[in-house]
Amino acid sequence: MTILTLALKNIKRKPFRNIALILAVSLVSAMLFAGAAGLKSVLQSIKTGTERLGADLMVVPAGHEEDAKASLIASKPSVFYMPDRIFEKVKKVKGVKRASPQLFIKSEQYECCSFVDTLLVAFDPETDFTVLPWLEEKLDRPLGKDEVLLGRSIPVAKGEVIAFYGKPLTVAGFFAQTGLKQIDNGAYMTLETAREMIHESKKNARKALDIDDNAISSVLVQLEEGLSTERAAVFVEYEISGVKALTAQDVISSVKSQFNVLVKTIFGIGAALWFVTIVLIGAVFSMIVNERQREMGLLRSMGAKKSSVFSLIIIEAVIISFLGGIIGIAAGLGVLSSLKESIMSAFKLPYIWPGNIFIVAAAVLTLVVSVVTGITAALYPAFRGSRMEPYDAIRKGE
Repeated sequence: MTILTLALKNIKRKPFRNIALILAVSLVSAMLFAGAAGLKSVLQSIKTGTERLGADLMVVPAGHEEDAKASLIASKPSVFYMPDRIFEKVKKVKGVKRASPQLFIKSEQYECCSFVDTLLVAFDPETDFTVLPWLEEKLDRPLGKDEVLLGRSIPVAKGEVIAFYGKPLTVAGFFAQTGLKQIDNGAYMTLETAREMIHESKKNARKALDIDDNAISSVLVQLEEGLSTERAAVFVEYEISGVKALTAQDVISSVKSQFNVLVKTIFGIGAALWFVTIVLIGAVFSMIVNERQREMGLLRSMGAKKSSVFSLIIIEAVIISFLGGIIGIAAGLGVLSSLKESIMSAFKLPYIWPGNIFIVAAAVLTLVVSVVTGITAALYPAFRGSRMEPYDAIRKGE
């Protein structure tokens, strides 16, 4: 009989106790795996979101900085307006290489809109450098009037006709999935189309849009080489009153400040559970050693080496912690998949599912940590059990 076979038989003899140990390890493993995957997803979403922003600065009306950040990251659509003369002023600011205006309109929950809770973004194709480059399939022509580009979360097909505020629009293309609601749930059209929609809403929609003809929501800015975003933001705010220039770092900092709360909570609880699990496994294996002194004494008296007794206890711990790790990874994956939207919505965070390579790497790392946890907890009991003298162990175990 091999040590592995004997270890498996010992585990089967006390099923309820060992199941409890497996569940303890699985709980730690689930939190570790889910925390790592969640951290990766949000960091990837922040990176993708700032890349998709495609601008060094985003100029918005003063007082609406948080609305702009929320709209860019994961919150419900936010709308705010300023006169389009701001765009002309921004173009003249020192260090500005390119600038492009955008207009935000929020869809309403009426029959006039095919989809609700959607941010409609109007842009100027002639000056745009942030929208069209991120299409899944490049348009082989300019985006036409009465056409719309959609995020991947809107369930329609290319060529279909949808309506916003009573204006029918033909779907011309889609953006790749990003995990950011502003893009994935967004609908993009030209400023010309948006202006017509505003006018037509007064007669075709249940609730007319009350937006001035010269209104815009933001100006996206690309800077000359060598000019820092922080310095450029100062230039813009100094030369143009009533605006705020947001940098990509402003947006990232906003998300990270929210995410830090979630990270500290998950890993704080995980660290506490990990410590408790080590103590629990150590205590249980100490009890096992006490209960099985006679068995260990007999093994030694039949010629088993100290290292064999030590290995027997360690292998039992490895099997238990390995099973706990597998169950924990599966549970963490299931919880993350089913609750990811609720969790990220509650914390107002973006979410992109990590790639398969990262998921496999995280699972392997979690499994290694689980096994190391079991080995660490069982080291002292295994050492103590292997050091027992055969005669004393048999006598004390009677």
